[in-house]
Amino acid sequence: MSLLSSPRNLGIFFAIMASIIFSMHDAVSKLLVVNHSVWFIMMFRYWFHLIVAIIWALVSKEGFRAAITTPRPVLQIIRGILLVTEIALIIYAYSMLGLAEVTTIIMVHPLIVTGLAAVFLGEVVGWHRIGALLVGLLGLGVIMQPTGNIWGYGGFVALAATTAFALYQLFTRLASRHDSTLTSFFYAGLIGVVLTTVPGLKMAPALADMNWLLLAGACIFSTAAHFCVMKALSLTEASAIQPFTYMQLVWSIPIGFLVFGDLPIWSTILGATMIVGAGLYTIHRGNR
Repeated sequence: MSLLSSPRNLGIFFAIMASIIFSMHDAVSKLLVVNHSVWFIMMFRYWFHLIVAIIWALVSKEGFRAAITTPRPVLQIIRGILLVTEIALIIYAYSMLGLAEVTTIIMVHPLIVTGLAAVFLGEVVGWHRIGALLVGLLGLGVIMQPTGNIWGYGGFVALAATTAFALYQLFTRLASRHDSTLTSFFYAGLIGVVLTTVPGLKMAPALADMNWLLLAGACIFSTAAHFCVMKALSLTEASAIQPFTYMQLVWSIPIGFLVFGDLPIWSTILGATMIVGAGLYTIHRGNR
């Protein structure tokens, strides 16, 4: 039997793909924010996102009307606002901190999501999984030691982004009970376009100053990564896929070195090892 034959395993596959694509997207965003406004980057990405969503809706079997119809419009609006907030904060954080540093703070969100999913969604989280997540939290504590600059202003911005992303994932899970992945994808793009277009146009650079290649990369990576997240959450429970989000730490270290020449210090390596180990143990428990 294929490993991807069950909804749970397929959801895990999409979660892993999201972690890889997010790492590539973060590196591109860090390069872009040097010479481009955060709001302009977001506007560019969201317009691309919305165009892809419209094309997808038009060619889907359900049809455009069914794709944009939702019984929970307020829930979709909240999702969209949370996603815009998270993206704006995370791009801003990349202007102050390195790729690996921001990624370590982002890794707090699986712990937040797992706790919220158990309390508000009624998802079952066993003691073994709780123990593994606590080990992951301890690993984050090792990484975020006070001797570095991770707890400066940039660190708090990244932590705020992490909280917004955790809430976004929780609301995405709630939305998946009523709406298809396509509907959630469409409304994420629509709300983003509404919120970012005006400030993005005000801060747009001259055409000659735009880095079109990086902008295109940011659009493609962002759209693909968020699709993978929504697809994963539509296939299995939130607490089941969160440990796999830790894998973004694994990808961020070589990407940070290859693109920016950043090498992690010993505490980052030790903490990342603990976090990945906790995730792998959770996989083992899930298989049993």
